[in-house]
Amino acid sequence: MNWQCDFLQSGLYCDLQRLFPALASERDFPSLDTLASWLAPNTLTEQGQHIRFCAEPPGDYYELQVMQTGRVPTREQNWHDMFNALAWALFPQAKARINALHVADIAAFGLHPRTLRRDSLTLFDECGVLVPSSDKSLLEALRQHHWREVFFTQRRRWGRDIEARVFGHAVYEQGLTPYLGLTAKMFPIEVVPEYFSLSLKERYRFLDANLATMLTNGALNNKKRLSPLPLLGVPGWWPGNADSAFFDNPQYFRPLFKARAPL
Repeated sequence: MNWQCDFLQSGLYCDLQRLFPALASERDFPSLDTLASWLAPNTLTEQGQHIRFCAEPPGDYYELQVMQTGRVPTREQNWHDMFNALAWALFPQAKARINALHVADIAAFGLHPRTLRRDSLTLFDECGVLVPSSDKSLLEALRQHHWREVFFTQRRRWGRDIEARVFGHAVYEQGLTPYLGLTAKMFPIEVVPEYFSLSLKERYRFLDANLATMLTNGALNNKKRLSPLPLLGVPGWWPGNADSAFFDNPQYFRPLFKARAPL
């Protein structure tokens, strides 16, 4: 898919439009130097290496190379890798923590077989969406797949008591060609009501720092914290979800499967 900046008009990319306004004026994919210029000052690996984006393929194993050199292999003219670079700009602490946890598991257990924690980290790194809320009942309703209730009946509470922030770069890539079935992995975060008074940049800094701490404390040692999130249901991310009938599709908005109790 060639470069076009029309994708920024979709609600899914609203944060990118606001935080990286130069994207809208780019005539082609941002260069690696441009992407690096959008990083927060002193974006480092946990070994103190400055993060930079490099076109060459990884020489060593990807996570080891990033940790030891700070060089993030980044294909030019590539949506997936561009969105990964933007994720480093938005979540520098959490991205560095994910990298460090991968490297720690490789040192302890080798490259293969992959640990459960590494599988969980990769799934979140690619497909994760943070869902902060000051009302844990809304988060529980999402975990219980009460889609219509949270996305439609309670839609006025979005932006006030609950919101969604994309973390996984594959989510942004898949959103370029949306389809019924487009689903991410929700990572819920309970916040105080004052969180929603913060500016957009302040919210990202808060989420980044708290996510890094939660990862250190084992939040993704397994996949239990992650649950499905049908992206087209999020208010503001798809025009069709303003109609209650949109949520009538059980193949997309699936009820929670509950295993039968043994006889």
